[in-house]
Amino acid sequence: MSMIQREVAWRLFAEEFNQSTLEISGSESERTPSYVVTPLGAMVNRVYMVGVLTETENLGTPEDPMWRARVSDPTGTYFVSAGQYQPGAATTISSLEPPSYVAVVGKSSVYRPDDETVLTSLRCECIKEVSEELRDYWILEAAQSLKTRLEAVEEALRMEEASVEELVKLGYEPDLAEGIKKAVDYYSSIALDKYWSMLEDSLMYVLPEYERTPVEKPAEVKVEEEENDLEELVLEVIKEMEDDHGNGVDYGELMNEAMERKNISESEFEEAVKNLRSTGQLYEPDLGSLKRIY
Repeated sequence: MSMIQREVAWRLFAEEFNQSTLEISGSESERTPSYVVTPLGAMVNRVYMVGVLTETENLGTPEDPMWRARVSDPTGTYFVSAGQYQPGAATTISSLEPPSYVAVVGKSSVYRPDDETVLTSLRCECIKEVSEELRDYWILEAAQSLKTRLEAVEEALRMEEASVEELVKLGYEPDLAEGIKKAVDYYSSIALDKYWSMLEDSLMYVLPEYERTPVEKPAEVKVEEEENDLEELVLEVIKEMEDDHGNGVDYGELMNEAMERKNISESEFEEAVKNLRSTGQLYEPDLGSLKRIY
């Protein structure tokens, strides 16, 4: 009797997963798995990700719960769900207190509310609270996987017609080569520059910046110090305002208060908030509000 091979859990950033619209349905009779194929050729049945849990909500009832969680990585947010068929995961989600670092293993899922909309999510198999160090290590793993697939897609796009056999000859695994072929054939355009930028931005979370000396680059050092001062101001203001805003501070109120305290432009404020979110110090618990990550 043959055994069904367990699918590898991809280390995959949220932005790439959420932009996936190609679904390959498996056969129920032959118990073959279904896949979501990303724009960079990852044929995803299962995902392993580590990020910041920012929200939990029971969309069901106390008797028949259906828990949904939002888990953010440096590029975006995964929507994670667990119900009666994942009782252990559902119980864990219900007990977690945002914000916290969590590791998630889940099955890829696609929902099409209409002909033009594709929503991706994970059906949670396992979720647990972890350390910031594990989150950083996961970012490195996901970045390495992203870099490999970016290079493979570039090779495929240089071919007259993308070929699984040619990609395998170049050293890529057959499963990846097959996924790259499907992605290149299906997606009308693949924004490689955007994904290279995403790779660089994600690594800023965990890799130290190169050293700068005041002698060589005094202007850059000064700019960096000013940016840090502004980010500290935003954190100070939001800390004070959180006393009256238990669910987060309104974005507009925060901006007005920060601009009153320091002569800055709206774009400078937005850049400071962007930097604080990208380094995991702020998150958006609700649309249009901000909260610190302790």
